[in-house]
Amino acid sequence: MPFQSTSRRTFLKASTLAASGAALRGSKLLAQTAQADARIDIIPAEPIGTISPEIYSHFIEQLGGVIYDGVWVGEGSKIPNEGGIRKAFIDTMRAVKAPLLRWPGGCFADSYDWRDGIGPSAKRPARTGFWDQQDSNQYGLHEFMRTCRAIGCKPYLAADLRSLPARDFYQEIEYCNAPAGDVPSNSAAKAQPNALAALRAANGDVSPFDVDLWGVGNESWGCGGNLNPEEYAAEFRRYTAWTPTYNKKPLRFVAVGPNGDDVDWTTRLFKALYSNPERRHLWGLSVHYYTSGSPSKFAAGDALNFSSDDYYDLLTRGSIMERVVTDHWAAMGTAYGQPKVKLVVDEWGAWYGKGTELAPEYNLSQQSTMRDALLTGITFDIFQRHADKVAIAAVAQSVNCIHSLMLAQGDKFTVTPTFHVFQMYLPHSGAQAVRAEFSAAAIRNPLANSPIPAGGNSYRGSLDAVKTLAGLSGSASVASSGDGKQITLTVVNPRLDQPLTTEVVVQGAKIASATGTVLSETDVHAHNDFEHPNAVHPRPATVSQATAGRLLHTFPAASVTTLLLTLA
Repeated sequence: MPFQSTSRRTFLKASTLAASGAALRGSKLLAQTAQADARIDIIPAEPIGTISPEIYSHFIEQLGGVIYDGVWVGEGSKIPNEGGIRKAFIDTMRAVKAPLLRWPGGCFADSYDWRDGIGPSAKRPARTGFWDQQDSNQYGLHEFMRTCRAIGCKPYLAADLRSLPARDFYQEIEYCNAPAGDVPSNSAAKAQPNALAALRAANGDVSPFDVDLWGVGNESWGCGGNLNPEEYAAEFRRYTAWTPTYNKKPLRFVAVGPNGDDVDWTTRLFKALYSNPERRHLWGLSVHYYTSGSPSKFAAGDALNFSSDDYYDLLTRGSIMERVVTDHWAAMGTAYGQPKVKLVVDEWGAWYGKGTELAPEYNLSQQSTMRDALLTGITFDIFQRHADKVAIAAVAQSVNCIHSLMLAQGDKFTVTPTFHVFQMYLPHSGAQAVRAEFSAAAIRNPLANSPIPAGGNSYRGSLDAVKTLAGLSGSASVASSGDGKQITLTVVNPRLDQPLTTEVVVQGAKIASATGTVLSETDVHAHNDFEHPNAVHPRPATVSQATAGRLLHTFPAASVTTLLLTLA
């Protein structure tokens, strides 16, 4: 198979590597290079950008077993909880240092009235919401804010644009952010307490929530209103034309972006947003991309029973995320010379069909295997390779739904393989992403025979099939503090039956030592369940001594690896 590089630079083939090794490094390194199946070149002199901690964010929606049972068990529950919030959920989110939590949706957000979820819980109305479910509203705005405080993360609120007027949007901001006590009137009128701040205090929170990140609607091309880009642009301008502010820190408004790789939406949206000369209140563009478990049908396929062809096909389609990022970044730039807008991939993950849900009422619940762990690693590495473009990402969803980090039912609880990948990638958070070149034989996608379903009501209902998967992929970063001698390298080897012995080189420096962690199992179908909560877990990686400043490391088959490289 031909060698494939995962970024712009093309490196030498294996034979050329061996020859240059003989000329430049002597016979000892020639012997080392000759054993290599692949090569990784890390280039610290080519920085990409700071890796935002917020790309490792999370999402919970009023859907199936996500809120009720997954997050909220109630204050009177025998299940360990903090003020009604499942303690295991809090502890797990703390374990991955969750930076942001998005709520209440998702499609649920555009049928949700935030006023239904405030005040005495006994007086809150039960409502029918999206996903054909009844919401008791026992978990509302204050409970969500308590969840964020317990975790130590920031809130990200998705506002209802489809069914509530703009007045409710700015009053929700006022309720969340107006300070307690007298508020200056900025006029000749006397300062006095804000009525909504007083209501918030009466409901248990005197101090403001200080929510700075707001999604202005959700999937407005589909469940959020069935709008076209021009219609949504008009709504975004109207909802954000004026909103209350209480400090010098501007609010971060996120516009509804495309479904998958629908570049037409982004191009038309930006043209319509800028058709009015008034200042745009736009910080980020939301992008959603799910990887279906089926090559021909959206949100289908089995989470546990899949063939090797299915496995390679899903990972190949997951790697389309790179194209999603670069295509929409280019579309924004083409529209108006790259405005200062970042990409917010606030829904992503593998989405399967029915068959592995915890119970019938746990809508969109599914199991998670080593295959999903590899997809997680591939996705994070894409975000990190494009640290200059992607500012926020949120996996869908944190618990009991789609690409979950944890599963919970009653007093039963387990983390999934995806949780472990989140932990393994923590050393990248806040570090400086640098260019890294991965050279390895590509893998043919055996199911690349027809267009890929994009899902939803996208203008482009399908994407072109991708025929090859990178045989080795990953990303690298340099610690932002210290002397620059610590490099984090994360690597995914997707091959089911072939460990890859790889030469790791840091351009312009020598590797003194390395340690590592690896997540791999002999069976890629391996997963955790309530009876076997630790069946899949990471282990220390066996790392050889560096020779002449270079490292020869074997990445196991179907594995995710984190290496911490110390430079001489």
